[in-house]
Amino acid sequence: MTHLIVACARGWLGTRFHHQGRLKKTDQHKGGVDCLGLLVGVAAELKLSAPDGAALAAYDDTHYSHQPDTKYLQEKLSSLLTPIAVSKISPGDVFLLNIDESPQHLGIVSNMAEGLGLIHAYAQARRVVEHRLDTWWRSRIQMAFRIF
Repeated sequence: MTHLIVACARGWLGTRFHHQGRLKKTDQHKGGVDCLGLLVGVAAELKLSAPDGAALAAYDDTHYSHQPDTKYLQEKLSSLLTPIAVSKISPGDVFLLNIDESPQHLGIVSNMAEGLGLIHAYAQARRVVEHRLDTWWRSRIQMAFRIF
């Protein structure tokens, strides 16, 4: 399943960044997605399930500000995904990352030729990107989760 999660997330590369967006780019539209929207979109495409058997994408929530409630986000992720030790990460896992000193950004771990990578809807890049999980990004990892 992990290779499917990474392949699906890569299908979102280049989709423009849009706060609370949930639309994957197509030949006809640039789409628009934020970091949570990327996770929701991948979950919807792959029909991933939450621990209770319900569709994971059904737990989507678009009622958050540009500075989300980090406690709520951590609790929600912990209830829907399996928390894992950062030392145990593998492609297809999900990171909660610190941005501006606060755990408020999500990304999907990928596999690249030079090691682990990160796929995420990154506001500064204005789109969904994939890059190496370097020291700078590793230092921002707050929590890691496995889907299933």
